[in-house]
Amino acid sequence: MSLFSVLLLCFTLLHTTFTQDYYDYGPTECKTSESITGGTVEYSDGGNEFSVLTYKCSSGFVPYPVTTRSCTDGEWSIMTSISGTPVDRAECKKLEQDSEESSMEEERNCSLSETISKGQVSYSKGGMKGSVLTYTCPDSYAPYPVSQRMCGPDGKWTPMRQPSGRPVSRATCKEMLCPAQMQLDNGDITPRQQWFKIGENQTFSCNGGYNLRGSAVRTCTPWGGWTGETPICDDQADDCANPGVPPGAQRSGSRFRIGDKVQFRCDLKLDLLGSAERVCLESREWSGAPARCQAWYGFDSPNTVAQAMGGSLSSIMDYSSPEFKKKAKSYGRILQVNKGRLNVFILMDNSGSIRQEYFQEARRAVASLIRKLDSYEVTLRFHIVSFATTARVIVNINSFDSDQASQVLSKLEKFKYESHGNKKGTNIQSALKSVYDELSLLKTRNVGFNETANVILITTDGQSNTGGSTKAVLLQIRDLFGYTSLTDHTNENLLDVYVFGVGQDVNKKELNDLASKKRGEEHVFLLQDYKQLGKVFNKMISDRAVTMCGVAREEEEGKKNSAETRPWHVHVKWDGKVCQGSLLSPLWVLTAAHCLTKPTLSGGNTIADAKDVEVTTGTNEILKSANFTIHPQYNVRGLQTKNVKEFYDYDIALIKMEKNISASYQTRPICLPCTVPASRALKMVNSTCAQHKKALLDLSETQAHFMSKKHDGMKRMQTHIQLGDERRPECLEVVKGTFSKDTNASVTDVVTDRFMCTGGSKAHTDDLSCQGDSGGALFLRKRMRYFQVGVLSWGTIDVCKNNVGKNPLNARDFHISLFSLMPWLRKHLHQDLAFLPPGN
Repeated sequence: MSLFSVLLLCFTLLHTTFTQDYYDYGPTECKTSESITGGTVEYSDGGNEFSVLTYKCSSGFVPYPVTTRSCTDGEWSIMTSISGTPVDRAECKKLEQDSEESSMEEERNCSLSETISKGQVSYSKGGMKGSVLTYTCPDSYAPYPVSQRMCGPDGKWTPMRQPSGRPVSRATCKEMLCPAQMQLDNGDITPRQQWFKIGENQTFSCNGGYNLRGSAVRTCTPWGGWTGETPICDDQADDCANPGVPPGAQRSGSRFRIGDKVQFRCDLKLDLLGSAERVCLESREWSGAPARCQAWYGFDSPNTVAQAMGGSLSSIMDYSSPEFKKKAKSYGRILQVNKGRLNVFILMDNSGSIRQEYFQEARRAVASLIRKLDSYEVTLRFHIVSFATTARVIVNINSFDSDQASQVLSKLEKFKYESHGNKKGTNIQSALKSVYDELSLLKTRNVGFNETANVILITTDGQSNTGGSTKAVLLQIRDLFGYTSLTDHTNENLLDVYVFGVGQDVNKKELNDLASKKRGEEHVFLLQDYKQLGKVFNKMISDRAVTMCGVAREEEEGKKNSAETRPWHVHVKWDGKVCQGSLLSPLWVLTAAHCLTKPTLSGGNTIADAKDVEVTTGTNEILKSANFTIHPQYNVRGLQTKNVKEFYDYDIALIKMEKNISASYQTRPICLPCTVPASRALKMVNSTCAQHKKALLDLSETQAHFMSKKHDGMKRMQTHIQLGDERRPECLEVVKGTFSKDTNASVTDVVTDRFMCTGGSKAHTDDLSCQGDSGGALFLRKRMRYFQVGVLSWGTIDVCKNNVGKNPLNARDFHISLFSLMPWLRKHLHQDLAFLPPGN
């Protein structure tokens, strides 16, 4: 035995001893004074460790919120309601004779006395046939060997088995630990032990002459995995880079020349995801997908999944943009999609273990994804399938309206959870067969079949228990495109299969076999619940590579507003004055004219020197202006003869930067109406400027937003644009009330038709601007894209200075309408932005 093997054995024995000692707390008893309102309590072993408390109720009543609790560390397991709220005391609840619950009791087949050590048990339908039993555990623990069981037609819960197949009679809550990395070629690992507790670190260093790729320190996370990336020590002496060894794995093969193979296997009780064997190719890359090992309780965090997706769908979307095609720059993997066509197949599990609330979560996640995809300038077609024992098509890709997001969403919303009746098996094969049938029809029609990318998204919480081979159907699908490789799908430019396993009880090997295996990419992910699926679908299109106008990350509740939620927003600074502005292109910033001028005591105006004007972007990049243009009809003293001190008609200016602003997900232009990019974003082919205005300002009160410094940093604020004969007169009356006695101007002299009015809504709660918010965009959202319709000019009240709350009815803000000054914008921007033809 080598010295290394001896040391490894010692470390393993030491860790085993530590684990045994860790659990040896000695006997701790729970109190036997628990009670239930209206019932009695029984104890399986008094209050001893691991004993079970069972609540009993008289006929016609059932215990709430749980039937049993177990004793752990001197405490009975916590009770919670369905919503997750802690419950202090159980009670017996009556079953109405004509209620569904009464019917369930009569049909009840399975026992309600199941227990789990250190956790608690809940039942979806009170134990009737087809109901689901769910085990829950405290934080940092997971139910073993399953998290759910189903009541079968024989009146028994589905049996529990270990991964080895050995039967288990009683579930338990086991501590979640992270499998350690035990192999690092040409480097050192500290500490060298097999398992780590949540929050513990493992560090890595390389020998002399070797460079570290990946993370030097990794932390065990509550997901059962590690932060950072797998560390690798490499001297780049071979044809292919050292592929490394992921945590919990062992690798055979130490030569990395062209043609050499390496194999990976996971330690006992871990599942391998990715490619078990990889080959060093002539391109000096490894075939297949990176290998990783996952524990039975391990999950991927939404952020990890989004990062692993690598923006591949974003690349598909951006590739369709004409602006993008002009650039030679690459943004990660880009599927070669001609004319920007994409077919999206979404397969949703609706089997017996999927509760109605889970299906609703999945439905919301899919709907959000569809809206996001539809915001890109790509021709999209959708195919949505709900599968249980059989597959039911919700949206058929070959129907005439499968490319209309509104119709797709309507059909998805109308689909009934109960559509599969009692046939609630899990038949993934039937769903894939639906994909194959429709792809075959598309190929027969031959409308750009070989130029259209296809993405298959599969969501499931279990494993196939009915139907034929999923592998066979996938081979048929791949054959439609002429793809023949069984192990490396990197060259399958027109096909990607992503699999999302939800919950603990998925068959990881089956899901891994379904997913695409592409170099440097992951296509199979394990999520804790369906809420995580929604977060993933929101983040899987990262937008970081997208340079199209009006793309922004949506704000998240409870999180601080960041630059990526307002990437067009900039600060304009001159002579101590700070205003706001917006990016219309990498070279041009739109702001208010009064931000670049100052009234003088003599009645004139001081105009800024271009070299003194600075623009700060969302990435804190500071740029100098080359020059700027103020609208020639702007004159703040224009109504001085009518005793109006300040007049802001035509309050608009364009700043041209010395160099292009660096495009990123935090600095991107907003869409300007009446331009070709805006037409593509609105998906209005051959549209006119008037049609843009009608599409964006279609209501008498149109919801819009502006950026304000009212809160810490800049934050997106909500308001409503007051339009039409009913709303605008109210705005004018508010302004009239601010006139001094000696003013002899009419209110329409001051508030010309070029102004849009916001605030003061009686039906909505609106925000108002503060001094210093001037020059920022008045913008709104359509089809998940953002369009600027005005420039904030002035308001009747400074809500920050006067400490005014939301929605004061006696206050308004006024913005210069961009539609009214479009000829001037076209004159100065036509070389950088493609405008619709004049007169349209």
